[in-house]
Amino acid sequence: MSLGVLYVVVTAAGATRQVPSQLLPMAAERGWDVHVLATERAASVFPDTMAEIAEVTGRPVRTDFHTSVGYSLPDPDAVIVAPATYNTITKWALGIADSYILTRLVEQTGRGVPIVVGPYVNVNFAQLPTFKRSLDTLTGWGVEVVIGPSEPHQSGVEAADDFPWAEILDAVAPR
Repeated sequence: MSLGVLYVVVTAAGATRQVPSQLLPMAAERGWDVHVLATERAASVFPDTMAEIAEVTGRPVRTDFHTSVGYSLPDPDAVIVAPATYNTITKWALGIADSYILTRLVEQTGRGVPIVVGPYVNVNFAQLPTFKRSLDTLTGWGVEVVIGPSEPHQSGVEAADDFPWAEILDAVAPR
């Protein structure tokens, strides 16, 4: 039984490398039809990971509107934004839709689609009032925020093995 269409939005954050081996198998096991969308920066920083994601899902990673891959995405039943960088979180909370990813996030937030965000932010950004306000804004819009035990992390540190993939999937379960 399918739970529906799940968008997984990834950014240029270190934990993105874990998506094909950790998040995607769990999502498929739970019955989600997963479509991965990536920021252009994520696609350029992690080309090998994008190839792995495409292999696991059987479809290309989306970084632009349908003209780039020749098909339109189905509307999502839920969205996961993880790992989410400071830049993506703060621009999204301001309602800025100046890229494909931000356009999709702002649109789905406005539609009231269940969304869970898993920040992956270093301590230098996380201590800024802008970050806290952004999380508060997103929470006020109904977005669920799941912060892992190693977040925020020190700058330059490799992504921890305890990024909360299962908790993020639990939070996006059909409501």
